[in-house]
Amino acid sequence: MNKWILGAIVVAMPCVAQAASKHSNAGNHNAKFDQLFKAVDANGDGSISRQEAELKAPAMADGFDAIDTNHDDGLSKNEIKAFTAALDKKRREFSQQLENADKDKNGMLSREEAYAMPKLSEHFDEIDSNIDGQLVIKEIADYLRNNSNTAPAQASASVSPPAVAHATAPTLAQ
Repeated sequence: MNKWILGAIVVAMPCVAQAASKHSNAGNHNAKFDQLFKAVDANGDGSISRQEAELKAPAMADGFDAIDTNHDDGLSKNEIKAFTAALDKKRREFSQQLENADKDKNGMLSREEAYAMPKLSEHFDEIDSNIDGQLVIKEIADYLRNNSNTAPAQASASVSPPAVAHATAPTLAQ
């Protein structure tokens, strides 16, 4: 009987540790989010105005109207979290589309593979910066980063500058 209890504990401990780790990471993420929010919310009123965003978070200011879903001219934590979650979902979907298009699974898209993603195919030569006939994620990200101002505002808006290039990724997925 004691062997069964010991066995159950040995099996359960990694699961408990993993669950605790996920909870801890979520807590760290929330604490960092709160810290960044407070840094941008200069007057401490719990809402980020367009002016505060323009001064301290230009990428957020660029997408202000898309993030401000209740149109009260202020960004709440919930609005930013919801927008970020939507962007994360779009990034995951775009990554999945890239993975599906990469038929030979070599981590690159040939011109033929890129046909599965019409917008990517349409801009293939512009994106293929080293002119090797293959697209890698760095070339796609660089292209998006350099051309983010041509993407629709709601797709290019972000709460952090590095996310701007990734936020526009779905525009090429269509």
